[in-house]
Amino acid sequence: MSVTLPPNLQRPVAPRAELTPTSQKPEPAAQQAALPLAKVVTSVESAPTAVQTEHASDAFAAEDAIRMLQGWANRFASGAGASPEADALRVGQACAPQEAAPQIGDWEDDASVVQQTKEQNCGAAVAVMLGNEKGTGKTQAASDTEKMDALDSRFTDGDGTTPIELSNMLASQGVKVTESASKLDKGLLDDALSRDGKAAVLVDSSKVDPRAQAGEKGQAHWVTVEGKDDQGRYKVKDPGTGKSVKMDADTLSDAVDTSLREHKTGGMVIVEGANGASEEQVAAESNSKVASLANEEGGGSRAMSRFGRESS
Repeated sequence: MSVTLPPNLQRPVAPRAELTPTSQKPEPAAQQAALPLAKVVTSVESAPTAVQTEHASDAFAAEDAIRMLQGWANRFASGAGASPEADALRVGQACAPQEAAPQIGDWEDDASVVQQTKEQNCGAAVAVMLGNEKGTGKTQAASDTEKMDALDSRFTDGDGTTPIELSNMLASQGVKVTESASKLDKGLLDDALSRDGKAAVLVDSSKVDPRAQAGEKGQAHWVTVEGKDDQGRYKVKDPGTGKSVKMDADTLSDAVDTSLREHKTGGMVIVEGANGASEEQVAAESNSKVASLANEEGGGSRAMSRFGRESS
């Protein structure tokens, strides 16, 4: 790397100074100062000349300037090996570290992800997805959009889906809730996935969307977890984006905790096929499994928890 010095530090290169002994001898100086001759000679020989002092001062200033310019060049060079810690500090924010964006991998298209059609019908989309995979969804003549509309109209007030309402939706799709937890229970989830079970998880939406900005606030949001890869990452299907993402346990756990903290609702429910049991029976059993979860809607609105509310 070449460095251009500021004008005030640029000096012409002086020719090498040839020092010659003066005609004055050290003996008179020693006698005048009442010092031993050897001491006077040593002091004279070791003292820097004016030229040496000037050159040393210029060299120190130049070296200091080079260090300063090198530091600024490294700091502002685009992509010049900046550390993650440096990237976390943004100019204009009084050096306050900003929250890191979620570490989410392999955001990909997935034909099995049912994308929600309204801002608040993620619960209906999750119920349709799980019904298609574990219940009776594939035997129904209606399209996924028609099923979402019917579930949203029958079981919610249109402003989101509570855990109880999701339980009722799942029952209507031939899916039952077997267990639930108010946080991400990794052992419970892994055990369910090993038995080909699935999970519906209530998270903060900004924590599962790779497009979200660092520190962006989301809303309570239902997603499904339907697998785990050999790197320990969970496959999360997001009806909000219509895509699937891979998230490690800590990142997914943080998404659940953030929803619970910010939106007063969060957790997960483990599901499997109802195996032909009646909707009413499945709903009653499933509702008892989710009763301990905070009964607020995925969407942050007032809950309506009674079973089977018909549309008008």
